[in-house]
Amino acid sequence: MTVELTQSGRGSRRVVIGVIGLVLFLLAGAGGFAVASGYRAQDTKYCGHECVPGLKIGTVVEALQGRGHTCADNRQLWSCELKIGKVRFEADLFRVAKVTDFYEYIGKIEARIVDPGTTTAAAGLDYMSWFATLPHRDDPSTAKKVGGWLAEQLAGDGDVTYVLDWEYTLERKPGTRSVELTMKRRH
Repeated sequence: MTVELTQSGRGSRRVVIGVIGLVLFLLAGAGGFAVASGYRAQDTKYCGHECVPGLKIGTVVEALQGRGHTCADNRQLWSCELKIGKVRFEADLFRVAKVTDFYEYIGKIEARIVDPGTTTAAAGLDYMSWFATLPHRDDPSTAKKVGGWLAEQLAGDGDVTYVLDWEYTLERKPGTRSVELTMKRRH
């Protein structure tokens, strides 16, 4: 007996593989967050209003690489990317450039999901929430507020800015079918 895989069967297989990969990525995200949040106690430097306190850029890059991202150091920033099917998860981690003592710390984050469909809405919230809560990883109530705000904005229509020591901007780019979260320290 010969079984032929039809064109629609191939497409279904790709969707199933993409969904399985997405689920594994989301499950792995919690482990990456634990790595980043546990690092705070080891770093006693305080970088004031210039960066994510107590969290070196290399720690976040290692957590992303451990979850399948490919990352490149572009001097002023680290760029990381993960492709699952047609969906791309991207993050740019900008170094604090003004203060040399804190060059290895994060001053700004841009996280993007390119080609987010209805199947990736939950992944988008989890992915962007991971980044959005990094500055507040030691404050569960603030992290919860930021996560709630982000969930509302991802479900809504507009570009919105929220400030809580950090400036958060969520943009939808319909021509590219992408969603981008930018966060930076507010001075």
